[in-house]
Amino acid sequence: MQELELDKKHFFILTLILLSIFLFHLLLEYQNFKELTSLRYYPISAKVLNEYHKTTKNGKSYTLLKLKSSNGVKFFGISWKKDIKNLTNSFIKCKVYTKDLSFYRYLRGFFAPIYKIIKINKEDNFLKNYLSSYIALQHKNYITREIFSALFLGSNIDKKIRKKIQSLGISHLVAISGFHLGVLSFLIFFILTPFYKFFQDKFFPYRNPKLDLMIVALFFLFGYLYLVGFIPSLSRAFVMLIVGYIFYIRYIKILSFKILFLTMLLLLAFYPSFIFSISFWFSVAGVFYIFLFLHYFGDLNRWLIFILINFWVFIMIQPIVHYIFPSFAISQLLSPFLSMVFIIFYPLELLLHIIKEGDLLDGMVLKLLEFHTVEISIKTPLWFLLTYIATSLLSIYKKIFLYLLILEALFFFLKFLIFN
Repeated sequence: MQELELDKKHFFILTLILLSIFLFHLLLEYQNFKELTSLRYYPISAKVLNEYHKTTKNGKSYTLLKLKSSNGVKFFGISWKKDIKNLTNSFIKCKVYTKDLSFYRYLRGFFAPIYKIIKINKEDNFLKNYLSSYIALQHKNYITREIFSALFLGSNIDKKIRKKIQSLGISHLVAISGFHLGVLSFLIFFILTPFYKFFQDKFFPYRNPKLDLMIVALFFLFGYLYLVGFIPSLSRAFVMLIVGYIFYIRYIKILSFKILFLTMLLLLAFYPSFIFSISFWFSVAGVFYIFLFLHYFGDLNRWLIFILINFWVFIMIQPIVHYIFPSFAISQLLSPFLSMVFIIFYPLELLLHIIKEGDLLDGMVLKLLEFHTVEISIKTPLWFLLTYIATSLLSIYKKIFLYLLILEALFFFLKFLIFN
């Protein structure tokens, strides 16, 4: 297969198209923003995605509600009411104080005081509700109930459970991402291939099964994407799958930095707010380091690639992760091993839940979550982060790659001596 090549003319046209799409969607976002700020106290209907009960330094209690309005705007609502509890996954009506809200804060995700909160009866996505109940009824323990709901439906997880997951370095496994999409794609191919082969041999032996089954898989995956609410990391993976499919049928190499960059630009053009999405950028970074590994070590034995790539991505993404999340525990070193086990665990759990035996491995999951080590704070300095990202991007050239490895080694050396 050949590399993607664009001459100056086509590059200019593509840039113009993407820029036009970006500006159009930015204008739509701005119209939503103007509507929201048209009144000092703007009335909205919203779903409560999560709730956090906090206390100020002065000892005053308040509640932070993560909300998603009926037109898709996500933000954090601050309420000083004392009787707010158990609103997660419920629908409310309230008034949002938007006087000091800027368009930048609106895009980034904002905090705003909310008043006159009224819980309302409203049905969420029927299928998602049904599946959520279907999963919940198979688990007696609330921890596994929340974990598997998040694993399959992208639901929010309780803060205490999330902290346990973070201490094991497996947040990327529980939060739905491109990895899960890849496993689902494989399962769709695995299930449908025998049926396709049967009809292909009789009626259309000239067809390419990979191309036809990919179209079917994309329809299923889009339905899943809609079901879980177009999660940024999952959206990136889905768009990349479509772009990869288009280029694959044109015999263009799809495991390419250019394809990743094009996918990133497409998503930012359609979803300008992704610029401020941490999960989106972590997803892009993860795929970039996978491609970087394959760029230099793609000729290794496949099983060796499978083992090494999990350690590689875990190690290479650490400087970026510790800029956002300073917390580090020795138990996080289990992450590469658990990532390899997860490739079997995820489809197995999917099968067990289908046959209503979802709690079969709950004991093992709970035992794993009990494993805990002392946490320390390691904050990557901004100067090191920027140097590391720039070196990573330039490391696609062989002469710079060595400097990236040296920088990574330096990070782990300084990690425990200076940065903490």
